[in-house]
Amino acid sequence: MKRLIILCLCLFGLALTVHAEETILRFHSNIAVNTDASMEVTEAITVISEGDRIRHGIFRDFPTRYIDKHGVQQTVEFDVQSVARDGHAEPYNVESISGGKRIRIGDKDTFIRSGTHEYIIRYHTARQLGFFEKFDELYWNVTGNGWDFEIQDASVNVQLPAGAVIQQSAVYTGAFGLSGKNAKSFTSTSNAYSAQTTRVLHSNEGLTIAIAWQKGIVTPPS
Repeated sequence: MKRLIILCLCLFGLALTVHAEETILRFHSNIAVNTDASMEVTEAITVISEGDRIRHGIFRDFPTRYIDKHGVQQTVEFDVQSVARDGHAEPYNVESISGGKRIRIGDKDTFIRSGTHEYIIRYHTARQLGFFEKFDELYWNVTGNGWDFEIQDASVNVQLPAGAVIQQSAVYTGAFGLSGKNAKSFTSTSNAYSAQTTRVLHSNEGLTIAIAWQKGIVTPPS
């Protein structure tokens, strides 16, 4: 009887593994704002793959064109520095899509094993900050809203240049255009900000932050 119970428990555990749903377990972003108005971003994306939609890898979309406050179309700088999976360099290519760029990660001839994988994406970007009369601002969609998967946990750390003092901040969750408040945020020092979701983000939902600091710390681009 004891052996039967053990066998049943093992089979039950196997069933849970086999039927695990593909999802993003964790999406964490580290952002460093530079005094020349550029940013260094590192994203750690942990996923569960079951060979369904996540077969060769993942892709990450970034908007690179937008209309500024004067109604003029702007194109931001976006340069991928490196991509890794589970601690090792991973093949990728960057392709143009409507309104931006897509990093397609993985080898089309290689299937990744089922289970948990962590992708690390590092990139440099510029012309992302807003410069206003009384303050400068980072308004940033941390996760993007184009994921077909749920994001179980999303978080972000932002480091502003030395001397910056965060004057106000806000955090939003939900689909594009919505301003849900399912996240918590705090400042550990005058120039460091963090935020984390307090519920699962469903497909096509994201985490967005807004941080404002005093003029004179960051040099606006020409």
